[in-house]
Formats: sequence, structure tokens, C-alpha cells
Amino acid sequence: MSEPLRRIAHLDMDAFYASVELLRYPQLKGLPVVIGGARRRVDDAMQDGRALAEIPLAAFPLLRDYKGRGVATTATYAARAFGVGSAQGLMKAARLCPQAILLPADFDEYRRWSRRFKETILEIAPRMEDRGIDEVYIDFTEVPGGQREGGRVLARLIQKSIFERTGLTCSIGVAPNKLLAKMASEFDKPNGITVLREQDLPTRIWPLPCRKINGIGPKADEKLAQLNIR
Repeated sequence: MSEPLRRIAHLDMDAFYASVELLRYPQLKGLPVVIGGARRRVDDAMQDGRALAEIPLAAFPLLRDYKGRGVATTATYAARAFGVGSAQGLMKAARLCPQAILLPADFDEYRRWSRRFKETILEIAPRMEDRGIDEVYIDFTEVPGGQREGGRVLARLIQKSIFERTGLTCSIGVAPNKLLAKMASEFDKPNGITVLREQDLPTRIWPLPCRKINGIGPKADEKLAQLNIR
């Protein structure tokens, strides 16, 4: 009997920090929200004895009023549509999307939700490699259903289970190795699944710029461009 084809999945939670905040503050759903800076006493004061979901929109600080040198940890997709991105200076983000609501990061809360979605994965697929608070690699190769439709069936089950357990969405790429799986997880965000097979590489991977490869940053990309490697 031949060995099963290797199926490695990369699972990336969609705008994880921002999505967790929207669970706490559902009244902000659909609005541009930027997460950045440390939690301050004034942020807790706006609750004023009310449930988080009952805090009126007018009580939330706006990005246009921010002054300082902090950076954005992440942003909702509504804010990203204005060009706001992770690791961007908050002052620059304020120029791009002044109407965005600014929330401080709460890493204790994010870690709690991180544990919850990872526990959900392990109940389905026991071979998981933790790669950070919001992403993991999963070996589908010998998991029941891991070979069906190239891994799409199992990926769909994991997506559904995470959403039912947490209310959070994720994007999953499935490929023969980690490098390709991570690239694939970016193809169909948010809440998408991409399966890459070897025959897909000439059309899906080869045309991509070098900077799409995990580990190649702006400086390395510039050096490669000087060598006419793009």
C-alpha cells in the first residue's frame, strides 16, 4: 500500500485581535476599528457599570484624537479598506481613517481565546504545531478525512467547529508542505479555504512576487530585485 500524500494545513485566524474585540463589543461590528496601545484606566472607565455590549458608540475613543508614537497591532477589515495595517504608526493610521474607533490591546483576553480555538483543533486533528497566538500548522496526512478533496473536507470541519465554539473565523491553506500551506492561507481571506496540489504551482505560486514567501521582508525583497529575482 502506498504512503498517503502529505497534507499540511496552515490555519490563520482572521484579524484575530480585532475579531475578539468585536465579540466583546458587538455594537462595533462593521465599523472601522483599530487595535493598538496598552490598556489604560480611562478605557475601563467608559464601561461605567454597564455591560460591554451596552456601551454607546459615542463613548469609544476615535483614532483621530490619538497623539503619540504607538503602532497599530491590527485592524478590522473595515479599517483595512482605508489602508490601515498591522505595525503601522497610529498617527499615520489616523490620517488614513480618522473616523476609526481605537481600542487598546488586551493580550490576556486574546490568549484566552487562542487557547479555546487551539483546543478545538486538537479535538479533531492531534498533530498541531503552535506558531503564535493566532496561527498553527496542522498535519492532515493521517487524520480521518484529511485526504478527502485534498484536505478541504477536514479544513471545512475545523472552520465550522472553531466558529461554533468561539464565533471566530479563520482561513486555511492546505498544501504538501508548510511553506506552501502558509502562502495558500492568504489566498482566500477571510474565512476561506485554499487547497494547493503540485499541479497548481505553475499557475498559483510561480507568478507571485518573492515577497509573498514567508521570511522575505522588504530588505531581502529589495536585494533580490537588484539581482532581477522577483
